[in-house]
Amino acid sequence: MRESGTIKKIDDKTIAISMDMSEGCASCMNGTCKSSRNALLAHNPDRIELAEGDRVEVEIPGKEQAKSAFWALGLPMIMLFVGYGMGQLLFPQSGEGLKILVSALFFGIFLVVGFFVQKRRNDRSFPVIIGKCDSSPPVIAP
Repeated sequence: MRESGTIKKIDDKTIAISMDMSEGCASCMNGTCKSSRNALLAHNPDRIELAEGDRVEVEIPGKEQAKSAFWALGLPMIMLFVGYGMGQLLFPQSGEGLKILVSALFFGIFLVVGFFVQKRRNDRSFPVIIGKCDSSPPVIAP
């Protein structure tokens, strides 16, 4: 997914970008997803010459999106079912409540594991600046 925005601040490794509202934002009932966010942090791996105020195009690589989704949701969901199976193996004579408790425990543990893995690989999951934009930001009618 590619989006455009304006550079607000350039730090050593990261660049803060104010994201533009896209076409779909005008019809959104929420209206606060991008307006409440201060800035998106991104990397400039191609070392494009940039300055504050430049308009840039940003993308999160698809491979990184998939990895993030797996660690944040995929693994915990898999472990939810594995936990239920473990509950069945460990407590075959008990009712559903204990099996569901073991399942929830596995889910919670691997949700935390996924969080820490994501936090550790944070630099690789940052959006990437893929180029400068020449056009002005789109105007969204209220």
